[in-house]
Amino acid sequence: MSETLLPNTQSASILALGATPTSATAALLEPVAGSYRLIAWESATHNGGENTPFLPGALATVSQTLGDRLGRQLWDDSQNSPRMSIPNPALELALGQVVAAVDPLPPLRVWIGGLTGHESLAAAQYALDSTVCRTVAVYRFGLGGGPDRLAADLTDARPDLAVVVGGYDQSSPSARTAVLELCEELALALNITPSSLRPAIHFAGNRWAAADALALWSGLPGGLTADAVENVAPAPGVHRATSLSVAASRLYWRRCGATPAIQSISRWITPPSAVRSISWSFAQAVRLWRQVHSLPALHGLFCGAPLWIHVCAAVGEDGVRLRFVPAHSRPPAMDGWPPLRLVSGPWPEELWPRPQRHWWDPTGLTPAVANVGQIDPLIAWQVLAHDLLREG
Repeated sequence: MSETLLPNTQSASILALGATPTSATAALLEPVAGSYRLIAWESATHNGGENTPFLPGALATVSQTLGDRLGRQLWDDSQNSPRMSIPNPALELALGQVVAAVDPLPPLRVWIGGLTGHESLAAAQYALDSTVCRTVAVYRFGLGGGPDRLAADLTDARPDLAVVVGGYDQSSPSARTAVLELCEELALALNITPSSLRPAIHFAGNRWAAADALALWSGLPGGLTADAVENVAPAPGVHRATSLSVAASRLYWRRCGATPAIQSISRWITPPSAVRSISWSFAQAVRLWRQVHSLPALHGLFCGAPLWIHVCAAVGEDGVRLRFVPAHSRPPAMDGWPPLRLVSGPWPEELWPRPQRHWWDPTGLTPAVANVGQIDPLIAWQVLAHDLLREG
């Protein structure tokens, strides 16, 4: 990696912010002897929960506390934003950049509906495991009690997203009948469900049935959002996870972007950066670390969010593999992954013993700092290498 910083960052202080529904962090990065270092950081837990407007206030508080510790004004109360100018530039650096890695909402609540077979249901769950989702109910057509019972179950579960699967990609009417009957049952249930409780719908079943499925739902009074994605199980033994994973991830981030929290925080961010998710930012750290150390593959874990985030970056792969798992768990599906070598947050040694060569950031700051790579990847690498990821 080049040791030359981009010109616009050579003498700028950077405020790196991070937030989840239960925590807020502020870190100050500045150039010291030719490279960027972590000057100080402040973190706090909070009980904002789903009250997303609480997050900007939590970030303001940790920024103010950090500034007070350093004897500096990092927050401008009059503008309700980071302070980008200072009265005496000769004595301290002004903030030149502000970045934020934020997940303002809890995981999407997902209802999965399918046929009596298990293949498509399992394929849907596998796809959703790579998104910020939590399955709250699984419904098997013919075993659930009909539209009235389904409507009651939906009202109780309150899903944000309904995923409907079933049927291989065959064009014959017989191959479409069962999944369309499931779609009709869901339409009848949603028709008696208050509009405010209706989830968005992703149809991920037989592609020849998709248009008819969407037509069943689009005609409901009160409206709802429904889309078709690639069949998660188009043929026996064949699974297609990407389309559903991408659609669910986009839904989550659209909902995040519509929150007052993200709209407020976005005002603080300086170009060329944008507000990013915790998972996106942590994935950048794992990719960068694999490249810098010339590893064939690197498995990293961030355990500072309601769902733990596993990332695997490998040579020859354009993207990364993501898995979101309940905190303090190790699902059997993770056994096929490479050894865990990079952790941000408390290392869960009872689940993942440390290998001989590993890197550990006990502070949980890695996503917030890696997000600085939007400005200059070298800054992210310098701080990660010198101040956060200790090699063992």
